[in-house]
Amino acid sequence: MFLYFIPFVVACVLLFTATVVRPRLIYEFPYFMAGTFIAFILPQAYALYKNAWGGVYLESTLLMCCLCLAACWFGYLPRAHTGFLQKLNVPVSTSRFLHGGIVLVLVGYYFTYKFGTLPEDDITSSLTGIGTIYLFFGGLAYPGFAICFYCALKTRSVFAWAMSAVAAWIPFQAAIFYGRREPTALFLISLAMSLFFLREKQAPRFVVIGAVLGAMFIIPAVGEYRKTAAQDPIEAWKQLDVVQQFNEYFDVNAVSEVKNAAVLIAATRESGAYQWGAGYWNRLVFRFVPAQFLGESFKNSLMIGGEQRDLGDFIEDELGYRIPPGSTVTGLGDSFNQFDYFGCLLFAAMAYLFKNLWAAAKQPNGTVAQILYIQTTTSAMRALTHDRAGGTLCPRTTGYDWQTRHSKSAGRNTRVITPL
Repeated sequence: MFLYFIPFVVACVLLFTATVVRPRLIYEFPYFMAGTFIAFILPQAYALYKNAWGGVYLESTLLMCCLCLAACWFGYLPRAHTGFLQKLNVPVSTSRFLHGGIVLVLVGYYFTYKFGTLPEDDITSSLTGIGTIYLFFGGLAYPGFAICFYCALKTRSVFAWAMSAVAAWIPFQAAIFYGRREPTALFLISLAMSLFFLREKQAPRFVVIGAVLGAMFIIPAVGEYRKTAAQDPIEAWKQLDVVQQFNEYFDVNAVSEVKNAAVLIAATRESGAYQWGAGYWNRLVFRFVPAQFLGESFKNSLMIGGEQRDLGDFIEDELGYRIPPGSTVTGLGDSFNQFDYFGCLLFAAMAYLFKNLWAAAKQPNGTVAQILYIQTTTSAMRALTHDRAGGTLCPRTTGYDWQTRHSKSAGRNTRVITPL
């Protein structure tokens, strides 16, 4: 475990140090991903390392951390593809661009309203049906805001600034009243990167340090904040104890996304049931093929194996461990479930895509690339921190232990997880 944990820490520190020395680097893929590793993965990985939780599968998890972070760096090294840059180097009419942004904002407002009219019983972490359509179109308010704010900076138009203020209400509401992490991050990134692209204003060094370290402490406390924020966000903020919530990371029985990743890696290696990309295809079908219009049977026929694997059920069937509600298996566990250690190459592929987008955004007519870059940044972060375990809902687990059991896959005694 020491062999893999220390290189992971060293790599995180080196990339973060480079960002502190040159704060503008925080906008580029390897560096903002390193910040995500530090804020989200590193404290939880240290907690597992400190408690020696996971046996041989903790070693696999820490090795996966090293490989995925290294892939973010090495995938970013090749030069951008010339043909890709030419396709994104296109002039854009600012006025028409603003009109398009306004349309997106209006559509987002309408479908956000429609989502709010759904019965409470229909809104769960495993949301399906018409609610998914409302959520998808409601999310168009975020690129709409980015476009309006971008045009306001570029033209200094009072109308563009007014539309930016109108568009900002949805992400502001998501952050203050619901404690949503990704919408909050996307809103702040839209502000910061638009200022960088158009005014060449980079984040001050203390802001970069504060953002990464602040996120490290705030992320564990978000769940507590959400419980009362909708009724009284000011009181919820006053009651927030970020230090206490952060310290709970290090409890051996604490809910932890990296722990979930370790268990998914264990279940995958125990069973040998890799998905080899089928899970990603099925997820695309699940999200973007509407059963309401095309029928459930047709949608299922497009899925490899006839259905999407519920990772929560898969883990419980193999090991008896239930993923706590609202937690994730992270991209570490999900990509391992697909391709074993080669799943880290998915992060390398993302890195190369962002290298191309970054190069395109720096071109004279890089407006489209700049907006694409802003809007996909949080998706890259989410690819590391999320990929929910099939919406599994279950009681909060209180304790598990690693015991020796006969492996089904290799005919040998292996350490796996079982309930206490």
